[in-house]
Amino acid sequence: MRNFKKWWLSLVKNSKHHQRFDTELSQTKTELSQTKTTVRKTLDFHLRKITPMAFLELLEIHLAESCNLNCFGCNHFSQIAEESYTNLEEFEKDMIQLAKVTKGEVGVFRLMGGEPLLNPQCSNFFEVTRKYFPKSEIWLVSNGLLLEKQDELFWKRARENKVQIRPTKYPLKIDWDKIKALCDANEVPLIFFNEGEVEKTSWKFTLDPEGKCDNYHSFTNCSMANHCVQFKKGRLYTCTFPAHIEHYNKKYGHTFELSPFDSISIYEVEDYQDLLYFLAKPIPFCRYCKVSQWAPVGKWRPSKKDKFEYLEGKDSE
Repeated sequence: MRNFKKWWLSLVKNSKHHQRFDTELSQTKTELSQTKTTVRKTLDFHLRKITPMAFLELLEIHLAESCNLNCFGCNHFSQIAEESYTNLEEFEKDMIQLAKVTKGEVGVFRLMGGEPLLNPQCSNFFEVTRKYFPKSEIWLVSNGLLLEKQDELFWKRARENKVQIRPTKYPLKIDWDKIKALCDANEVPLIFFNEGEVEKTSWKFTLDPEGKCDNYHSFTNCSMANHCVQFKKGRLYTCTFPAHIEHYNKKYGHTFELSPFDSISIYEVEDYQDLLYFLAKPIPFCRYCKVSQWAPVGKWRPSKKDKFEYLEGKDSE
């Protein structure tokens, strides 16, 4: 009987050990699975930076350089840009050449700024873009403040050229229900970024005026590189900063130098692959980007138009 009791207690004790072991093993498996998922996502992120796209998935084009909002640390520098609009005739010339090089294979055109609705000819750009890119999506990226003021011709051109209105929600007094009804009445899609659930937040994009950052690290860790491709005056840029840094330099003095190798001309390439391969590699300007310090700084807030919004250390709260 005594031996049976020992045997039984041993079973119970071993059973508890096994249960604890199974629990720990299960937790370890879960942690390993989560680690694998994180590693895969990280690897995928970096590979997408240095892998040429099959075609231009996304192309951002400024119709206006300035903006009617005043956002902290805008990565297009629109809050400090002087009033300037894209020339329609030059734009059409560039569209003809781009269509020739790409054979019309561009996924999405984001017509934006700045605030694109500040451009008096905004809706003309719908027609030109659609004329040369019949298969592409055309998005009008706007803060929405001027949508209610657009005339019938604007809505007619938006509808006929299958333009999507793609606003970002800012903490502003905008009657989105009224704008939605206006879009519905004109048969123009209204689609919010982040499905309209999240309002705009502010970010600090720290730049290094001395240009001591590692180009490769900056490029492969940049969320915009080889993704938010900019098209400006016949040239493609792999991200927003080199395309629009001119506004910072003009406002605060020449600080960040541009190189001819920071962009590529659509008039000087032999084929589409030249463009795609260029966009998938670091550029000289990457040396200015302290990507490791880029971070959100809370809810959307207005800019004080202080250069330290982009520099390390002092910040304009």
